[in-house]
Amino acid sequence: MPSFQTVAPMALGAHQMLNLNCEFAVFIGPQKSFTKTVMRNVEEEVEDVQPVRFETVSDYRDSVGSGETPARIIVVDAAIYDTALADLQEMTQAQNDQSQAVEPPGVVVAYWHDNCARAVLDSLGGSGGLQGFLPMNQSIDIWLAVFRLLLSGGSYFPPEVMEVEHDESSAAPETVKAPTNEVVQDLLTRREVAVMEHVANGLQNKQIAAELDVSEHTIKLHIHHIITKLKVSNRTAAAMKFMEVMHT
Repeated sequence: MPSFQTVAPMALGAHQMLNLNCEFAVFIGPQKSFTKTVMRNVEEEVEDVQPVRFETVSDYRDSVGSGETPARIIVVDAAIYDTALADLQEMTQAQNDQSQAVEPPGVVVAYWHDNCARAVLDSLGGSGGLQGFLPMNQSIDIWLAVFRLLLSGGSYFPPEVMEVEHDESSAAPETVKAPTNEVVQDLLTRREVAVMEHVANGLQNKQIAAELDVSEHTIKLHIHHIITKLKVSNRTAAAMKFMEVMHT
């Protein structure tokens, strides 16, 4: 089995080497789930992160060897989560026993259908230490926004995955109309829109402050106001609502 340094990401030719000056986004699952197009989008649209795919956790473990996991995030196909997550937890625990100086990468479950993601939650009895879910059935803009948020350390648990199924005899919940592009633009100031564009691209408050030439405290205030205006609970939900309405 070749070393991790010689495994080429699917978006590159097999003769090319991984760029060791950047971090890795590891995708574990079949090519039909993580296609060359998916890998290429990550490679071209996300800076300083190089994608690489393995069929199984065993392949990944063999390539990494006994060293520390050189990955920022590990994305696992929901179809193989039952065996993959157990193997990843065993692998992470073994590495933690060797060294606790390096924080292990976050584990994310990629899914095409809501029922697959719900099956993962049911099996784990909750989030089970997952960093979140990556919906593969979204537009590229929304998909990249979620991926960047996960890369930056945020979590994402889609409402359609987390919601509890109601009995048909129970009263139907009141439908809340999603805000439109125009409504969001009316709600948010021009500066708040600029802040949200950076949040959706995965930038942290300090980075956004530098980009907009303001203090980090000012950015925190902007985000607090945005969360209140959009009637969401956190910056991740705000970024998702912003991306959904601005790209429709």
